[in-house]
Amino acid sequence: MQAQPKQSLLIGSIFIVLAFLANTIQSVFGKAIESQISVEMFSWVTFLSALIVVTIIVAIRGFQDVKTTVLPMHLLRGGTGIAGFLLFIGAAQLTSLMNANVLLNTTPIFIPLLAMAFLHSRINKQLWMAIALGFAGMVIIVKPSTTIFTDPGNLLGLLAGFVTAIEFLAVKKLDDSDSPLTQMFYFLLIGTVISSFLVIGKFQAITPTHMLIMLGTGICLVLFQFLLIKAYMYAKPHEIGAFQYSSVVFAAIFGWVFFKESLDVATIVGTLLVCVGGYLSISGRKDNNGEENGTNKELLKAG
Repeated sequence: MQAQPKQSLLIGSIFIVLAFLANTIQSVFGKAIESQISVEMFSWVTFLSALIVVTIIVAIRGFQDVKTTVLPMHLLRGGTGIAGFLLFIGAAQLTSLMNANVLLNTTPIFIPLLAMAFLHSRINKQLWMAIALGFAGMVIIVKPSTTIFTDPGNLLGLLAGFVTAIEFLAVKKLDDSDSPLTQMFYFLLIGTVISSFLVIGKFQAITPTHMLIMLGTGICLVLFQFLLIKAYMYAKPHEIGAFQYSSVVFAAIFGWVFFKESLDVATIVGTLLVCVGGYLSISGRKDNNGEENGTNKELLKAG
């Protein structure tokens, strides 16, 4: 049984914001070489390099972190994680990247719905308001086209958000038994195996610069996974899910700085709404010994 730290919505929120900062930096690296390296090749090298980094750490620790008694849960987490990634890529290919991002970011909405349906958790009105404000701010920033309700490719984006919600709940469950290092090892191992099959027949030459960029992406992937796992050690996924929208804010800023993308009034207004949603998700709630206002049951306690 993995020892659980004292519950803290504030610490959990900080960790998840840092996690999506690392995730956004990873996407910046990907965008920088998107025209030179295929998605399959990029994904394979990213997962493989991240696995190598984590395996070295595991080896230094005498492979004690390889031990697990919940391999099926790791398979669920790894499978849904890779499925969510592939669904998002498919959505981006069939519809606009903007629409795909909006639909992927429905994850914070699916998480409390799944928690209520299968885990009998109660979600208070303030948390729903936080999620709604964050989602509204994200939509204002991304400005999806009207085809979001008619383009068949958007179904893949919606499925990506749903599958990713299951992955995040699985992470919370794994926190009860396995360390962050154990979780990262199995997730990256499963991701590397699956991406290895996908890259067959699509290998291509890689320049030293491209290799350095993909190694940097792999390190960001490790950081994202570690910080996400730590966030859910301190708080439940539905409590801090609104902070996922911070990735859209980071993307807008990085796009403006590195890719000369516009940073207009709508982006600033959307950013403020995301910040307000994040504030509401942690304000007015007790932060001592995991106690909260309301009667939420312990998420993923059973099973």
